[in-house]
Amino acid sequence: MSDITADVLELLLEFVYTGSLVINAANAKALLEAANRFQFNTFCKVCVSFLERQLTVGNCLGVLGMALAMRCSELHSMAQAFALQNFTEVSAQDEILHVSKDDLVSYLSHDRLNTKAEELVCETAIRWVKQDPLSRVQYIPELLAVVRLPFLHPGYLLNVVDNEELIKSSEPCRDLLNEAKRYHMLPHARQELQTPRTRPRLSAGVAEVIVLVGGRQTRHWHPLASLPFYDREFYSVVSAGDNIYLSGGMEAGVMVTDVWCYMSLLDNWSLVSRMTVPRCRHNSLVHDGKLYAIGGLGMAGNLDHVERYDTITNQWETVCALPRAVHSAAASVCSGKVFVFGGVNDAGRSAGVLQSYIPQCNTWSFIESPMIDNKYAPAVTLNGFIFILGGAYARATTIYDPEKGSIKAGPNMNHSRQFCSAVILDGKIYATGGVVSSEGPALGNMETFDPGSNEWTLLQGMPCPLFRHGCVAIKKYIQSG
Repeated sequence: MSDITADVLELLLEFVYTGSLVINAANAKALLEAANRFQFNTFCKVCVSFLERQLTVGNCLGVLGMALAMRCSELHSMAQAFALQNFTEVSAQDEILHVSKDDLVSYLSHDRLNTKAEELVCETAIRWVKQDPLSRVQYIPELLAVVRLPFLHPGYLLNVVDNEELIKSSEPCRDLLNEAKRYHMLPHARQELQTPRTRPRLSAGVAEVIVLVGGRQTRHWHPLASLPFYDREFYSVVSAGDNIYLSGGMEAGVMVTDVWCYMSLLDNWSLVSRMTVPRCRHNSLVHDGKLYAIGGLGMAGNLDHVERYDTITNQWETVCALPRAVHSAAASVCSGKVFVFGGVNDAGRSAGVLQSYIPQCNTWSFIESPMIDNKYAPAVTLNGFIFILGGAYARATTIYDPEKGSIKAGPNMNHSRQFCSAVILDGKIYATGGVVSSEGPALGNMETFDPGSNEWTLLQGMPCPLFRHGCVAIKKYIQSG
């Protein structure tokens, strides 16, 4: 136990006897290593969740190596995906100069290494060798073999790589260089020159994108390959960071408590938790890093129940209940408060109420207003205002000013939209899909609101007509075709 410090051991003992945990960026790795040694599985999970959120370009390779040594697959997958996606920044850090040769080979050889220029991969390999040339020069052929040399610019290949002394003095390196030269000089013969180095990487960029989650078409259910189920509806979707959380809903007539998470870096869905109350037609939103599930329809009718989920500790807690139980409301966060607009009341009519929640005080307040008659409509926050879009087969845009407590009508959308969804991207509002009336049809278009011009503009481009779907914006690793 000589490598476990007294401070770390004290924190472990405090956790055992009190259940309390003090974890921060300075001690998380040491705590995880110690907890793993003592097989404190719950503690390990908390440390892993924390470290996943603390990944940076300066520590991801160290976390990756630690996760590999500890056989922690979840943390390893996340750290690897982060390191691959952010190669340009990671390669500029000193940390990369101190990884082992095997770890560097594994990293630079990966197809998903995100680089627009293979020259940077070559420079990284050479820089690593020059950090300790006496002991590392022997590895230059193995490192150069994972650089996609045929994709280097011919001028760089001839003027830089060909003149590098480390490479000129190595016969295996000269063979690799000649292979790349032949690839450039004989384009008609490239089919016969295929090697692992002539396979292009899945070169990618990071873009903020709109993601449509699930949904229903007018004639049949529309299965999406990325979702873990096909016949669920009336769930709620929200983004937290670059991950997407899908909660609740109804499947085969049964309300569920499931919470699924789409992890953008790993490009997969996993069941991460369950709410304490089954619900559908509810609202979910994220505030201060926690996921809120608000109201909705439960087993016995409308719910006033509100709970929130800590994604680090994987724990739910019940908070103060809604003053008025509603489902299918519009909800958003603005100026540190949670606002819930309208929805459907116990009598099945528009609720006509604005409810607001202050998380720090755990208190709700409400006002009734005839101007709040929305149901099945989304709300988004932009520039300090909350926009409620469509609902009840309407084109209306309702704008709420939290600072003044005032409500006014904004410019109408081009289409009536009920069961639509909305998201903010690049300072504009995007309203997607929906249905125009109780008989349909579903809409296969979207429209965008520019606050500068105060106008809605109709856009095409949705993959199919959708309604009752989720819509969020995340930064996504996009593979180039």
